[in-house]
Amino acid sequence: MKKFEWKSVLALALTGALALGLTACGSSDNGAAATGSNDAGSKAVYRTLDEIKESGTINIGVFSDKNPFGYVDENGEYQGYDVYYARRLGEDLGVDVNFVSTEAANRIEYLQTGKVDVILANFTVT
Repeated sequence: MKKFEWKSVLALALTGALALGLTACGSSDNGAAATGSNDAGSKAVYRTLDEIKESGTINIGVFSDKNPFGYVDENGEYQGYDVYYARRLGEDLGVDVNFVSTEAANRIEYLQTGKVDVILANFTVT
């Protein structure tokens, strides 16, 4: 009787998991994401990192009323975890941060239409 080999079973399981993972990453939108278009037929607008650095400003979407993630304090300044993260991102890139107040319902739309370059607005949790 042949000896049971765990390495072979593990290799087969990992290969299957990888194949399923790559299949799940596929797109069924016939290339719409690759061309930057969405279901509404409009073209998505994105700025490259070089364009952001050249402009000297990055537009980052944050909440303005969701403490502790993003809120406006009594002095009218943006505060919170996402705001701290945004400021650090701007500092690391060497650009000023322009905060764009957003709501949960329009976070993705703001990103797809180029209203913001980065959306944090509570996405930083995951």
